[in-house]
Amino acid sequence: MIRIVQLADLHFGTEHPAALNGAAEIIHETKPGAIIVAGDLTQRGKRSEFEAARRWLDQFEAPRLVVAGNHDTPLLNAVSRVSYPFARFDRHFADLTAPIDIGPWRAAGLNSARGWQARSNWAEGAIRRSHLDIALNAIGDRPGIVTCHHPFIPPATAPLRTRTRRGVKASAILAPSPVRLLLTGHVHGAAADLHAYPGGAYLNITAGTLSTRLREGHPSFNLIEIDDDHIEVIAQRCGPSGFEAGRLGRWRIDKNDPAVIEPV
Repeated sequence: MIRIVQLADLHFGTEHPAALNGAAEIIHETKPGAIIVAGDLTQRGKRSEFEAARRWLDQFEAPRLVVAGNHDTPLLNAVSRVSYPFARFDRHFADLTAPIDIGPWRAAGLNSARGWQARSNWAEGAIRRSHLDIALNAIGDRPGIVTCHHPFIPPATAPLRTRTRRGVKASAILAPSPVRLLLTGHVHGAAADLHAYPGGAYLNITAGTLSTRLREGHPSFNLIEIDDDHIEVIAQRCGPSGFEAGRLGRWRIDKNDPAVIEPV
C-alpha cells in the first residue's frame, strides 16, 4: 500500500494553527510514502512566510514534492512580481521541486502560476505545453502523478470557479499519457473528478486549505491510498472536535492501460 499526503493552500501568514498541528499529528502517524504540496505555501510571498512554511514541512521525513502557487509571488512588490516572480519560492523550495519516486509511481511538478497576466484575474492559472512536456518526459512510461496549483478543469463541486488558460488542451494531452493523477489546489475545496477521453483518463484531485481562508467551511487535506489496482481518496476535514476522515471516492485502475479508471 502506498500512502500520499496531498496538501495545498497552506497560506502561511493566514495559516490555521490548530489545523496545522492536527494535520502534522496525522501525517506523523500515517507515515506516508510522499508528501505533495500543490502550491500557495504563503499568503503574500513574504520571506518570513516562506521560512515558516519550510520549517513546518521540514518536520516530516517523507520525500516531498512542492510546486508554487499564485500567492507564492511577492504581492507587495510589483516589479519583482513581473520580473522574477518565483525567486523567493526558489530560494526556499527549489530542492523540493524535482520529480520523486513513490514505489513504482513517479510524481513530477508543473508551475501553473504566473506573477502577472494580461487579464483581469491574474491569480488564475496557465499551462505551457513545453512545461507539461517536461513533466511528462520526467515520468516516462511509469504510472504517473502530476501536481500543479491550478486544476486544468475546475471541479464541478468547487467552492471557487476558476479558468486555467490552455487547461482544456492540457487535459486532453494528459489523459492518454501514463499519468493517472493530477493533484491540484487553488479552489480551497476537496474533490476528486474523473476526466475520461477516448484514449485515456485521469483523476483530478483537489485539496482543501490549512489556512483561515476557508471557502467550504473547514480546513482540510487529502490522504491518497494506492494498491496494485485501486486508488482511494480520503479527505481529512478539521471540525470543532478535530479531524474527521471522509472518503471522496475509490477507483479501479490498470497501470498498463490509461483508459481504465473506473469508480467502484
